[in-house]
Amino acid sequence: MDKHNQLNTLIEDIYSAALTTDDPTPLLGRVAGFLGYEVCTLTTARSRYTQASCDASWGMDPAICERAERDFGASFICTKLNGREVRAGEFGFFDEYVSVADLRSLPVFHEIVVPHRLQEGVKICLEHSPERTIFINFMRPVPGADRNRQREILGTLTPHWTRATQIFLKLGQVDMLRQAYTETANLAPFAMVIFDNTGAVYLANNRAEQSLRSDGLALLRDGMHAARDNEHQRLQQAIQAAITSSNSGRRQCSTADMRISRPSGRRSYQVLVTSMSPAAQRWGQRPAAAVAVFDPDEELTGTFERCRDIFGLTRAEAQVALGIMHGRSLGEIASSQGNAIATSRNLLKRVYMKTGVNRQNELAWVMMNSPLLLPNPRDSQPARQH
Repeated sequence: MDKHNQLNTLIEDIYSAALTTDDPTPLLGRVAGFLGYEVCTLTTARSRYTQASCDASWGMDPAICERAERDFGASFICTKLNGREVRAGEFGFFDEYVSVADLRSLPVFHEIVVPHRLQEGVKICLEHSPERTIFINFMRPVPGADRNRQREILGTLTPHWTRATQIFLKLGQVDMLRQAYTETANLAPFAMVIFDNTGAVYLANNRAEQSLRSDGLALLRDGMHAARDNEHQRLQQAIQAAITSSNSGRRQCSTADMRISRPSGRRSYQVLVTSMSPAAQRWGQRPAAAVAVFDPDEELTGTFERCRDIFGLTRAEAQVALGIMHGRSLGEIASSQGNAIATSRNLLKRVYMKTGVNRQNELAWVMMNSPLLLPNPRDSQPARQH
């Protein structure tokens, strides 16, 4: 393969790498070899979110690169190119970033540069913004390497690598946002299913995965199914109307409330179907409709630890408070604890004082309108994304 075709292949590989989470080390090796260098590193010299790091390294132990960045700020000291602030998409040889005399005066020179023969090389700035500074560093040139040829190749590669980095960072933001939305959906104290603009299931939270399996309403790969034909038809019509409303771009949402009966004889599910706000983007997959399912027979849960953290209750007080929330009488609570009813009554008075209420119905209302019933994020598994 001639040099021109090799260069075009490397450009394609750079863009392909931006679309995956694969280890970029082999790509660094191929580019370094083409340029005539033995070492290549990808470093985040500065970030608003994390500390400096070596993100990938070819031809050198990553731990050495990591130490150079974290202990000595090896890349961050090189943010001036030919005397001015470097910009994303620019490259320069080491002596264009920092003079040999200045480099020799730095601790990193004696601790890292000299022992590993890294005095010469070239540095590409892929990102230099208030958010972060990212560099590609090529070091230890092979004997006979031609600097003019390297500059010519880098002049072609660098704009593509910079754009590919921007694509990679944007895709990372999208992934982080979707993860945040997923974890937020898992906090909902009811089953939630999101449909995309084609009618496919886009996301289902943990409660939907765990509870919507049968008994009148099931979440399957192709959507939600009600057991009774007439209820199933009404549910599908409501979902489709919500999707159509979202796809049309109208500001007025399509919303439907319904009940889905249960063959087991338990109380019917209460279901809300609503369209999601239309996006400015008119193409591609996007959330379009939400279905929230409430189970009136679902056991209200709350742990003693959360009662302590939220309301300051002792374990004995929490047992009384949770019993009231579940609709039990004071006599039933006392019996279940093996206490005299007078003991449970005294505990209830202390609960009233700590929660700021005076009646049992007020106590139940306060508890059910607190974080007590929300899933604990530490115990949640990621919601399924489709």
